[in-house]
Amino acid sequence: MKLLLLLILLIPLNVFAQASMRRCTLLPVTDSVGGAIGFKVFEQIEQDLKKSNWCTYISNSGMISVFSRYRENLPQYLKQKEVLKTVAEKLQVGSIVRVSLVNEIKGVEIQLEVHGEDGEDLYFSEKALIDNDDIDVISQHVKNWLDTYSKTIPYDAKINGILGDQITLDVGKGYPIQVGQEFIVKRPTKKMKHPLLKKIVDWKTDVLAEGKVFNISDNQALGMVKVYKSDKKLIIGDWVRLETFRQEVIREDNQDAEIEEPGKLGVLSIALLGSSASVEIVRSGGTSRKMEGQLYGFDFRGEGWITRQYFAALQLAKSVGTLADETASFGKIKVTGGYKYLPTGFFYGPQIDIYGGYGNYSFDISYDEANGMGQGNITGVLLGVAANIPMNREFRFFAHADFMPFPSFTDSDKILGSATSASLLEIEAGVRFYYTPRMTLDGSLETVAGKAKFDSNFKEASYNDNVKLKLGASFNF
Repeated sequence: MKLLLLLILLIPLNVFAQASMRRCTLLPVTDSVGGAIGFKVFEQIEQDLKKSNWCTYISNSGMISVFSRYRENLPQYLKQKEVLKTVAEKLQVGSIVRVSLVNEIKGVEIQLEVHGEDGEDLYFSEKALIDNDDIDVISQHVKNWLDTYSKTIPYDAKINGILGDQITLDVGKGYPIQVGQEFIVKRPTKKMKHPLLKKIVDWKTDVLAEGKVFNISDNQALGMVKVYKSDKKLIIGDWVRLETFRQEVIREDNQDAEIEEPGKLGVLSIALLGSSASVEIVRSGGTSRKMEGQLYGFDFRGEGWITRQYFAALQLAKSVGTLADETASFGKIKVTGGYKYLPTGFFYGPQIDIYGGYGNYSFDISYDEANGMGQGNITGVLLGVAANIPMNREFRFFAHADFMPFPSFTDSDKILGSATSASLLEIEAGVRFYYTPRMTLDGSLETVAGKAKFDSNFKEASYNDNVKLKLGASFNF
């Protein structure tokens, strides 16, 4: 009887509520040189997909004759919603991989898109320009991107059979699943699209049940539901997210049971800071007045990803304290935007940012006309470069350097006079620890050096955050 039940549950169903994103196919790779590059790239990527364990690859060889009729306009044909939808229906796939290559003077532009079964939903996209047309290099870029895409799929399996409390799960061949592994059953309720790219970046879900895997076959698994978290009945097509195998306790809170994924729209960072600061005013005669002390405050930064490689950011910082018993306040406003270079081709690898924008650094000291103390601002266009490099799975190193090529100095109290020149340099380096996939704990050291020169009773004013310690957290969204 048990054997008969097992066989019934393992019979694959031909009708799915929605095709699984873990069933994929690769469309013909198009290029601008008559297929000379595209065909070889297709072969390499297809071979890799057949060996992968995140995707059950479905060959479209039966449709090649159809595609061949549109050889001259194939790139345009493969972009049509109706064509993608037909491919998905014929092959019962939920991830349609499309790769296009365009030969440029300086190399080859590679573009990857992964579409859903309706032909309209865009799940993933990447674009890169490389300086050669080497088949292996092109294929490796696409393989790296597909590996990243596989980690964004919001479930490990989908339900394709239900009998009482027992369910069958469709999983990819060789997918890492174990007997005794616990799982959470979810149901998608809403798609969230990027406001500019119209790409699916997240799904709202309801948690329905929790259970445990008790049998595994080649492409499927059997599970037993242990706890129902909702009065909704399970249906074919519901999502299943596997828990880490070593986990022993089923979480009771629905919200805690959500498996977090890295953010896709941007990052917010906030930190508390303490700095050793100094201000020095030099008179024309050579005498000077220097004050040192401690300042404490906060630093907030928000970064939005316009695309995977272009971003905009806003940073606000304020610190207050005393310098030689005088009240002091330092502030910062930065509005920047730039380009994110990905050396390995995928987003969560090393990142090099090149950016520019506007900066306003304020230095406010208790008013003292005799010693040249008051409120000053260094403002202007700033340029910068930043690095964000993974050290291992849990830690990332980050650093940046900003400078203003032609800043201006404003003396709000009219004590120092008009500046003949000004300069500003900011350098920061630190480490981030991944506390959760969406949250990092951050620690860094920063230094800021601002200076203005005058041709009056005063010769020079220097404002320095010599050593600034920042401790805080970042949240991906």
